[in-house]
Amino acid sequence: MPPTNYIFKELKDTENFEPSTLLENVPFTQARFYGDWQKYFHRTVKRFSVIKNDQTVAYFQIIKYPLIKSWSYLYIPYGPVTKEISVEFLIELKSELIKIAKQSKAVFVRLDFTSMISARVTLGEIFKPSPLYTYHSAYFQPRIEWFLKLNKTEDELYKDMHENNRYSIRLADRKEIKTKIISENFTHYLESFYELMAITSKRNGFSLHSKEYYEAIFKNLTGKNAFLVVARFGDKILAIDLIIIYSGIANYVFACSSNEERNRAPTYSAIWSAIKYSKSLGCRYFNFGGISTADQPNKDWDGLTNFKKKFGGEEVRHSEFFDLVVNPIVYWLYNMRKWIKR
Repeated sequence: MPPTNYIFKELKDTENFEPSTLLENVPFTQARFYGDWQKYFHRTVKRFSVIKNDQTVAYFQIIKYPLIKSWSYLYIPYGPVTKEISVEFLIELKSELIKIAKQSKAVFVRLDFTSMISARVTLGEIFKPSPLYTYHSAYFQPRIEWFLKLNKTEDELYKDMHENNRYSIRLADRKEIKTKIISENFTHYLESFYELMAITSKRNGFSLHSKEYYEAIFKNLTGKNAFLVVARFGDKILAIDLIIIYSGIANYVFACSSNEERNRAPTYSAIWSAIKYSKSLGCRYFNFGGISTADQPNKDWDGLTNFKKKFGGEEVRHSEFFDLVVNPIVYWLYNMRKWIKR
């Protein structure tokens, strides 16, 4: 076997891991603090750097998720972060990940490439795509996201959004909705946030995480990487948005609202405040997160997709999912279970 041009190094918690030093617009799922959240939920997290000619050319972190019994799989959410986009690099990455999976006794590794990599390399020639019916999981990142560029003035951003959204923002102002940006003591709002999340999940038909899940995230937030927008009418909290900031991107991660006073449009006021504050922090993009599209439909997301798109922006497409299989029998059982649940 010819010598490798790349050195894959597993990093200790005390060693430097900062993907944003390599590139701009790095997904926050490859940030150190995201991995630390996963550890709070007793998930194993491994971080790696890739070195070529004494220079770090890539970073990635792998999260281990449990399956039934003692089985598990590994997932790299929107990684690796690399400026070394070549067939040679990806082939060596594939070989290394199989080794890591065997050492971790994982059934498979799921790969999740960003749009930058998938636009420049034909990934299907190196990796085998995952079955489409396995795409949906609370742990897997969406394939298509909606991004708003913030390189315009506030007036331009306002004028570029749909007229219905502009009307709703003015309506919220007339109807005395007040918003406040929170950049510290996030846990002070945990009770209100969870109460509104429970209402929102029931209204929109999505699964609610445990309160401990959100508490773990709130406890690990700082004003350096996140802020809340709290929308009120009088003393009553009607909506809360959680925005995660990383590598110049403000990410619209959680949003929840009350069933009361919806005629006052508090959600529009909250997200407009989030966009303006993100711009004031110097963020280049506001990432609304996953959307439904004609070629990748999701009926549960149709209403939310329409809401996001009316603020202006454009699609960002990530690659297909790819699986590196280590245990074919258990992987087949995993896929069968997904197919039946479909």
